[in-house]
Amino acid sequence: MTRPTLLDNVTHRHLRVHAERSAALGDARQSALALPAEFRQLQAHFPIVFQLVEGAAAGTGFQPVALFGLEEGQNLFLTDTGWDAPVVPMALQRDPFMIGRAPDDSLQLHIDMDSPRIVRPEDGEVGAAIFMPHGGFSDYLDHVVQLMEHLHAQAQHLPVFIEALTRHQLLEPFVIDIESTSGEPGRLSGLFTIHEERLAALPGDALEALAREGHLLPIYMQIASLQQLQDLVERQSKL
Repeated sequence: MTRPTLLDNVTHRHLRVHAERSAALGDARQSALALPAEFRQLQAHFPIVFQLVEGAAAGTGFQPVALFGLEEGQNLFLTDTGWDAPVVPMALQRDPFMIGRAPDDSLQLHIDMDSPRIVRPEDGEVGAAIFMPHGGFSDYLDHVVQLMEHLHAQAQHLPVFIEALTRHQLLEPFVIDIESTSGEPGRLSGLFTIHEERLAALPGDALEALAREGHLLPIYMQIASLQQLQDLVERQSKL
């Protein structure tokens, strides 16, 4: 459950946030939303796949995610010393902040007061300050605001990207055969990827339109990212 609250420098002047990565802070998750604008950075470290999710941001039900594990609740990039990758998807970086709407439909910054990342004064713990002593934004909050603005802007393009993929019937289901941490054989299903043969068979004008609309690069980045599936298997084998 979440408890989003409008962030303000009076009510929340003493709050701090745990900015590091750990299971205790909510990072023990198998995947996170991946936006096409970050596919280039993510593909070198995580497999990017599509899931058919009810109520997905794309409207059609398809949503791209970066995979962190092969089992529910498993994040193979979490270690005793933190996050074992040079990049973190924007959707993961944003916690515990979220975007809300004011009555006039303008954007507002909210904070999830039930997040384990929240550090209250009485907790006696160290964390990143949200506000400066006199109410100004901290450097950390400046970064969060820029991140949320970029995340929101890029999320607006996601439905267009998904629509292009579905219009050209470029998504196909696939499964991953795995061995669970208990040694039992299993299968990760409910995933979709780009149909490479169908992509290659598109007429020139369709490919040109995909390139012009900025869709072709993330398409190829998603295909390239599947090379990282072997890395997940290897990480799991070391558990």
